[in-house]
Amino acid sequence: MMFEIEIPFPINGLPLKPELSGRQKVDEKLIQTLSAVMGFDGEARRLISCSLSGALHGVTPPLAGITNVASVGSNEDVTFGDQATTEIIVLANRNNTGDVWVNVDTPAAVDIGMVLDAGDSVKFSINNMQRLNLFIVTNGNKVIVLRTV
Repeated sequence: MMFEIEIPFPINGLPLKPELSGRQKVDEKLIQTLSAVMGFDGEARRLISCSLSGALHGVTPPLAGITNVASVGSNEDVTFGDQATTEIIVLANRNNTGDVWVNVDTPAAVDIGMVLDAGDSVKFSINNMQRLNLFIVTNGNKVIVLRTV
C-alpha cells in the first residue's frame, strides 16, 4: 500500500535526495523508518540522532538571544513578547539584594512561582517567551534570560 505526503516538510539534519516536493508517494517501510528517526515536540518534527554505540544525543539548541532586565521600581512584573523558543535559563544577577520570582503560564508574585536568590538560576523548556513571567521584588535588581531555538 502506498501513501502520499500531501504537504512536504524539510527534515533538518537529514538530507534527502531528491528533496521532497509535491505529493510524494511513500510506502509503509519509509513511514516506519521516518517514525524511528523523528520526534515531534508538539510544534515541529525533530531529527533524533545517536552515537555509533546507539546512545541518544542530548544536545542543547543554539542560543538565540540574551535579554537583560533591570527593574525600575519595586514589585515589578516582567513579561515577554511573542518569540519562539525551546529552552530558557533565567539567572538572578549575583549583586541582587532581593528575590526574583519566576513562573510559567501564570503571573509570578511573592510566593507564586519559583524564587531565585542572588546568583541563582533555573532552566525551563517552553515553546514561547510569552509563557514566561517574572516578578522582581527590589528596585534596581536585574535578571538575565538566555533563550534557545
